[in-house]
Amino acid sequence: MKIYGNTLILNTFQNMMQKDRMAHSFLIYGESGLGKKTMAGWLAMMLVCENENKPCGQCRSCKNAAEHIHPDIIYAEHSGKMGGFSVDTIRNITADAYIKPNNTDRKIYIFTDADNITVQAQNSLLKLIEEPPDYAYFIFTVSDKNVILETIRSRIISLCAAKVSCEETVAALAEHGISDEEAKNAAQIFNGNIGKCLEYIQSDSLKNTVDLTKKITDCIINRDEYGTLRFLTEASSDKSVLKSVLEMLNCIIRDALALRYLPDSFTGCCHGEAEALSVGLTANACGKIHEAIEHSYSLIDKNVNIKLIVSALCGSISALRQL
Repeated sequence: MKIYGNTLILNTFQNMMQKDRMAHSFLIYGESGLGKKTMAGWLAMMLVCENENKPCGQCRSCKNAAEHIHPDIIYAEHSGKMGGFSVDTIRNITADAYIKPNNTDRKIYIFTDADNITVQAQNSLLKLIEEPPDYAYFIFTVSDKNVILETIRSRIISLCAAKVSCEETVAALAEHGISDEEAKNAAQIFNGNIGKCLEYIQSDSLKNTVDLTKKITDCIINRDEYGTLRFLTEASSDKSVLKSVLEMLNCIIRDALALRYLPDSFTGCCHGEAEALSVGLTANACGKIHEAIEHSYSLIDKNVNIKLIVSALCGSISALRQL
């Protein structure tokens, strides 16, 4: 299992293992595409590995872990429209955690993409996290660590997944049979995020979303109110597309503001556009536009007329553009 970058996280795991001071619970957080689930799987593999050099990747336990068929590595089942974890699932895991491992001396529970885990579900887990059996380990992956209750975060090790270099991105994409040219183009759009780069290359829908976001950003740069409304309206034909466009646009605005203080501080796509906005917008305007986008995003799932949302957002951006 090859992991690019994130040496701080991997070294943390290895140092704990070597010193026999492995924590029982971890939270790996960061934006989608940074390999959080891969690192969670790597840690689980390390915990069940049968050889001294962990994870060896060659023993039966490592191979079973890589294929997600190891009986002592349990992936919590998602449920509901929001993809959270039901209280019944948590109760079953809590009961199962007190049953000794099957094939190894450790048992690992992995909660992937846990951003929609409810407060009730977290409270049901709290006692188990506080006082786990000696052989039980818990790994959570989320985009925003703040969705996890402070009472739980204070009892687990939180680690932030990082982006990787352009060279590492290209090397990782090459493993999927992607040419250097395609990989470098994707890396320029989603700098250091291997998962997003791979999705961009393989998904026409993401390419179209990025293209729409670029067009909207260019219109904001050029003070083209009609163009901004036109492309926002085009995006609004599909709620999921509009949400993705607003997320990307928000990242560009964030980058435009951050670039004033931290050169090369990119989190989203459209780096050239972010640099142009950084020059053309005041810090106050960036902050206000960010708030307007956040507000518009929050209205999408509240049965507010989509056309009204994009019209109001376009008007807000146009007015704030003058600040």
